[in-house]
Amino acid sequence: MRHTRLLSIAMIIACSVVALPAAAQTDAQDRATAAQSRLMRSAAAQDQDNNKTARPDHRKDKAVQDAVRYPLATRKEPKPKVSDEGGKQLSEISKAFAAQDFSKTRSLADDFLPKASTPYEKSLAYEIAGSAAFSQKDFASATTDFQEVITANGLDNNGHYDSMSNLVASLSNSGKYPEALKVLDQFLAETKTTDKQYADMRLSLLAHTGNAGDAVAAYKQRLAKDPNDRAALQNLLATYQQGNNNAEMLALLRDRYKQNLLTTPEDLRYYYIALLQNSGTNWKEAQEVLDSAVAKGTLPKNDQTATAYSVVAQSAFAQDQWNIALADYAKAASMSTTGDADLNRARILAGQGKKADAKAAAQEALKKGVKDPAAAQRFLK
Repeated sequence: MRHTRLLSIAMIIACSVVALPAAAQTDAQDRATAAQSRLMRSAAAQDQDNNKTARPDHRKDKAVQDAVRYPLATRKEPKPKVSDEGGKQLSEISKAFAAQDFSKTRSLADDFLPKASTPYEKSLAYEIAGSAAFSQKDFASATTDFQEVITANGLDNNGHYDSMSNLVASLSNSGKYPEALKVLDQFLAETKTTDKQYADMRLSLLAHTGNAGDAVAAYKQRLAKDPNDRAALQNLLATYQQGNNNAEMLALLRDRYKQNLLTTPEDLRYYYIALLQNSGTNWKEAQEVLDSAVAKGTLPKNDQTATAYSVVAQSAFAQDQWNIALADYAKAASMSTTGDADLNRARILAGQGKKADAKAAAQEALKKGVKDPAAAQRFLK
């Protein structure tokens, strides 16, 4: 079962990767299911204490037991205790969260918490409230709530350390990177997890706390060991970008391109964007990358690719390479949903004395729609 830890990993990585992979809303049902599972396990455990011979051990039922995610943790799990009334109210809080009514979730939790009678009740209520606050991007409140989960110390290891992981995410999204790194180091020390995703989280936080050199060295080491480590590549690119190390970023991408290691649309976009940041000298190389990727079908023919071709065309035009600029604007126009590239074609064609062709291009621009219709209308006279 997925749980809140996926949300925390996604959000931490999102802080450092160029393209953000957010996943906050998709895990809401899983988090609510996990909360319900905790309540069921608590009830089953108490039933066993009250009548050991009369009831089956529901704790062994897969429907009410999460897989152990932190098997190396040495923390002694507290025994879950919940009152009948507390269980009812926690169930209502969980149902509100499952319905993604996050405001109601937090309101119910606020009403219940002063009446919570056990560490377990407090921890579970704060866990759900923190997840609701996180879903609403109220990271300050989420930070407080997840810290309270840990302080109350009432959940099993899954819940306890999931909340610690989410505390890292909440601190990071609040811009409190040193504090997030400190909590993450505590999390790693206590769980002894070797999950590579948490290593990525730590390197990302290092890059945000003035230790970019350490992060870069670690990412390079990982790429040397495994050139196909996409997480290492994306975070290394992000670290370079955050430090405005465009030359190093371009050198990395150029080298990987020569080795045929840039194979996805995302990889290739990183590359041509890096090239076009200095389009005056790199536009020809960017054009070759675009032509090859479009021909192979690696880059889609869409507005994003059309924009890249338009930047190449503009750079070619600036260096008096009019025919090349015209060809690239034509490529852009063929895959664009707007008429801006067609309007630029009309301008170049008119400058070459090709009035009929310029008129046809302007008509196409108006048909698709342009920001400045009057400019296109002038070529129709």
